[in-house]
Parts: sequence; structure tokens; C-alpha cells
Amino acid sequence: MSEVAHGLLLQEQGRLDEAEACFYGVLAREPENDYIYSRLALCHLNQEKRKKDALKAIDEAIRIRSDEAFYHALRALILSDLHRPKEAMASADRSIVLNPEDSFALTAKASVYAEMQRWSDSEDWCRKALAVNADDGMAANLLTHVLRVQGKTELSKAAVESQLSDDPENSLAHVNAGWAALQRHDCKTAETHFREALRLDSESEPAREGLLESFKARSWFYRSYLRYCFFMQRFTGGKQWMIIIGLLVAVQFAKRMTAKINPLISIGIGVVWLGFVMWIWLASGIGNFLVFLDQNARLALKRGEALQGIAVGGGLLLGIFVAVIGGIWESYAAICFGAGLILSTVPASLTFDNGSRKGRLVFGLITALVYVTAIWTAVREYTVASAPGISDRTIELALPAFLGVIACTWLGNVPALRRDDTD
Repeated sequence: MSEVAHGLLLQEQGRLDEAEACFYGVLAREPENDYIYSRLALCHLNQEKRKKDALKAIDEAIRIRSDEAFYHALRALILSDLHRPKEAMASADRSIVLNPEDSFALTAKASVYAEMQRWSDSEDWCRKALAVNADDGMAANLLTHVLRVQGKTELSKAAVESQLSDDPENSLAHVNAGWAALQRHDCKTAETHFREALRLDSESEPAREGLLESFKARSWFYRSYLRYCFFMQRFTGGKQWMIIIGLLVAVQFAKRMTAKINPLISIGIGVVWLGFVMWIWLASGIGNFLVFLDQNARLALKRGEALQGIAVGGGLLLGIFVAVIGGIWESYAAICFGAGLILSTVPASLTFDNGSRKGRLVFGLITALVYVTAIWTAVREYTVASAPGISDRTIELALPAFLGVIACTWLGNVPALRRDDTD
């Protein structure tokens, strides 16, 4: 067996490190072999934190042979995974110009539209790809996903059933079936499909993430959060911002109008809005905390997810407990510390399980600020303050941390501070 054939076999078996070594061996003898560069790019694309290496490899393939449609389509997929949609779209369009009947090129463009959250456009290009090649598994999987995201439940269900009927051993088909079940609030069925997906492909990150979501969804609290997520994901990022800002404006208007009628109603609206905001940011962390408490389910958690669960779910419970005890004993130091722990859960929810280095830095600093402020104000109230109630000076010291937490509820919507940039 030649080294090229051996590398391709290893790649097909998922032994990517060994396949990579074979391909580099070939390139040592044939440095201008564009095909091997494309296979190397595929290797890197499916390896953790190697997408930038994949881009370098496919760029070399294109340098050597610029008229190959497959290379430009693959480059589009890599750029899409790197969250560079404009460049990805240009590569996809170039691929289609070179070969307009290539289903892979059409699917690449659909993938770029999906990255841009332009779900309807993605669906159209998936259908174009399937019209060219009805057996295009990548297009079929993506179509199932975009149908589900758009809330086209029946069409998505039919697509999933068709996929599983055609290939019951397809891991991605079971992932799609799991998410479709979650959207129907059928957690047990979802868990079954995600487990099957992991059995078929033990390295599947989408399957692991889906299984974790199904564990969290055992809680009614987290299921309600998932309903919110499924609703919001139908819209592009710009429309999501419009919805959030629109809700904020509506709440402020309602508070002002009801304040003239009954101040208690206005306060109630403010409390409900605050609870809604806290619920959005804390639901995932609380879900991870509940999974962490399950001896078996916690195995699905990565280190960052476990830390997030402890910091958010554990911090919230401990903060409420300390604040309540402080209220009973009239200990303002305990109240300050408990309130600080409660506030810390918002930036902490954005810190530990965050793929963005910038995001971890920004939200980590705010989390640290809140922790330090909680300890500082508690010590001050315990050792200095003597008048009844929390002193004005303590409130002044706590203000920067409080403003930082408020800022997190807006900064958390900035994609650059949330998406994975480690590739």
C-alpha cells in the first residue's frame, strides 16, 4: 500500500494524527502536491484547535492549483468555522463559478449562510445541492438543522426520519434527531439519540454537547430556557438585538406609565424584567450545576463547564443562603457578601465556559472585581460600620462592581466576546 493510500485509509478511520504524519511524509517528497494539501486541510479541519492550520493547507493547495472548485469550497467551510463569513462567501462563490453543478460547492455556500444565521437562504442552497446530488449527506444534515432552527417542525421531523431510514448508522443524523426531540421537549428521546451518536462516533463534540443539553433539560427551569433559545435562534443577530432593545424600551415605558397609577406595579415590572435578564444569563450555569450534582451525568461536563456550574449554581445558592442568614441575624456584612456572590454569577456565567480569549479576560476581570468587592464591603461593614443599615460609603465602593455586572448583560451579546477563537 502506498503512503498516500495509507494516509487516506487512516483519515477515513478517524486516526487523524497518523494520517497527518503520512501526508507530511508525502509532501516532503512532493512539495507541490495540491491534492495532499487538500487532504491535510481536511485533517486539520476535524482536529481540535487546528482550523487555522487547515486554512494554511488549503491556501497552499489553491496556490498550486487555483481552478479546482473543491478547494475553494473547502476553504469556504474553513473560513466559516473561523467566523469570517465575508471571505467564506467569496470562496464559495468562486467554487460555484468553477463548477456550478458541484453539490459540495453549493453546500459550502449554504453553510456560510448558516454561519450568518440567514436560515432561509441556507435552506434554499441546501435544496439546490440536494437537487444536484440527492445523496449529499452534508447538505441533508444541514437542511435538517436549518429547518429545525426556523421552527419548521414537521419538515425537520420528516427530514430526520428520512436520514435515519437511509443511514441509521449516521452519527450526525442522530444528533439532528436529538435536537429535534429537544425542541419537542422530549428529553428522553433526545438523550437516546445523543447516546447513539456518541456510540457511533465517540469523538463527536455536537453529540456530547447535545447529550449535556438533554441532561440539563431534565429540569423544568432549563427546559423553559431552551424554549427561549429555540425562539431566538430563528432570527439573525441584528434582529435578536432589535428584540432585546424593543423589550427594554417596552419595559421602561410600562414602568413609567404604571408608576402614575400604582408604584407597586411599576416596581413589580422592574423585578420581573430583572428576573428575566438574570434567568437568561444564569440558566446554562445552573443547568451545569445540576448536571455536576449527578454522579454519572457529570462525566459529560468539560472542565470549563463544571467550573461554570460551581461558580454560577453554587455561587447563587451560597449567596442566597448567606444573604438570608444575614437578614435574619441583621448582619450587614453577611448581606453584603451574599449579595456580592449573587451578583458574581452573571459575569461568572460568561467566564469559565467561554471560547473567546478576549471574553474570558473581560468577564473574568469583572468576576474578580465582584468577588473582591464582596469581601471588601463585607469586611468593612463588619469592622467599621456602626450605624444601622449599610453605610453610604460601602454602597459607593460596591457601585463599580454593580455597574460591571450590568455591563455584562450587554457585552454578553457581543459575538466576538463569546465565540470560540482558539482555532
